Amino acid sequence: MPTRIQPTLTALQGSLTDLDPKKGADLIGKWTADMENADWRGAKTIHANLTALQKQLEGGSPDGARIKELLTKLGEETGRAASHAEGNTGSQLKQLADALQQAGDSL
Repeated sequence: MPTRIQPTLTALQGSLTDLDPKKGADLIGKWTADMENADWRGAKTIHANLTALQKQLEGGSPDGARIKELLTKLGEETGRAASHAEGNTGSQLKQLADALQQAGDSL
């Protein structure tokens, strides 16, 4: 999972409206595959919200308000997960949580 953090941060820190929805959906697909069997508090909620976000991006006409809502929720959930992660992973997840929140706020 930590190897996915930097590419995700890079995507979130750019202009989301310029981001290719297919590339975003592909990146999310990698995260959902990683999260499929995760067994820690909050993992199922994050997985469900990632899946919903992926469907928005794959659907052809994404709903900006729904995407904003999902990014914000994912930021909050990732922040909670970061507080339980150890070492460098925790700080990376905190960065990801902040980027998700900012991305949601930017829409």
